[in-house]
Amino acid sequence: MKKIEITCHEQRGSVVEYVLKKYKVPYHLNLVMYDESKLLRYSAICLNDLASNLVNDLNKLVDTKQKEVLITSQPIEATLSEYLQKLDKEVKENPPKSKKKKLSEELQEIVDPSVKFNKNLLIMIVIAAGVATVGLFANNASLVIGAMLISPLLGPITAFSFNVAVGKPKNVYQATTSGLILLAAVIATGAVLTIIALQFSDLPLTNEIISRTEISPIYLGVAIALGLAGGIAMTTKIPGILVGVAIAAALVPPATVSGIGIALWNFDIFSSALTLTAANVIGLVLGTTAIFFIEGITPRSMFEKEKAKRQIWITIAIFIGLSIVLGILLIKPDSVG
Repeated sequence: MKKIEITCHEQRGSVVEYVLKKYKVPYHLNLVMYDESKLLRYSAICLNDLASNLVNDLNKLVDTKQKEVLITSQPIEATLSEYLQKLDKEVKENPPKSKKKKLSEELQEIVDPSVKFNKNLLIMIVIAAGVATVGLFANNASLVIGAMLISPLLGPITAFSFNVAVGKPKNVYQATTSGLILLAAVIATGAVLTIIALQFSDLPLTNEIISRTEISPIYLGVAIALGLAGGIAMTTKIPGILVGVAIAAALVPPATVSGIGIALWNFDIFSSALTLTAANVIGLVLGTTAIFFIEGITPRSMFEKEKAKRQIWITIAIFIGLSIVLGILLIKPDSVG
């Protein structure tokens, strides 16, 4: 059970009551004052299975940009109500048809830690790149997978896509900066560790390294598919851990190989791995952005919705264009004609 409180102006009382009655939730109404204005405060008890949909509907009707207007939700350990028990049974027998999607506010909490660059993300990505470098030269797939597990690169990508969807250009810029710094850190770590290792022995070009220089348009399609899967995992109740690992797998190894190419002064390795990394990033961003758009992740106000919609269309168009360009670049010359 959850307790949901709505504080709104009297003019919005009828629509709030309509939503509460629609979900058949019991509620109490109190009159409160704020700066000589009369406000209505509704206290409702709602089933967990209905809470997200209820709050989502209320958010569409109540303008929470005003500081005196609030919608809060908090869990309740126990509620004694035969009516709610009966309602719970009815809901379980006939579950609501609407999808159990996460609220924009829930997604905001998930992506916020990855918007701004911080030293913890840097430490994690350096460790991940270090493990990946060792795994690549040792031709050890387990070590490469271990690097994927601790990589935080998924965070800035989803943060970028989400903030494009909700129309927050400042956060989009910060997420872009954070992602680029983390990718640069991966490349630099791969290069530095390779240079150090070369002082002690010759390093072989293993299959794990060579496989990250093989470029094909198929990889771009796979990256887009992974981005779609990541977006679905974020916007629904599906656990996204395994999807996140798969997405991280598409970024850390080729970016690390780019650094190895720099250290070996091998332009072919560097350029091929970097092109593959760029294709993966573009595909992932395009996939997650498309899902946020399809799922209707938007700002609350109508003006902001229109602005965000234009922004997301522009972003999708740009990344489709980049995908086409990279798709052409990913076609091997010897495969043409």
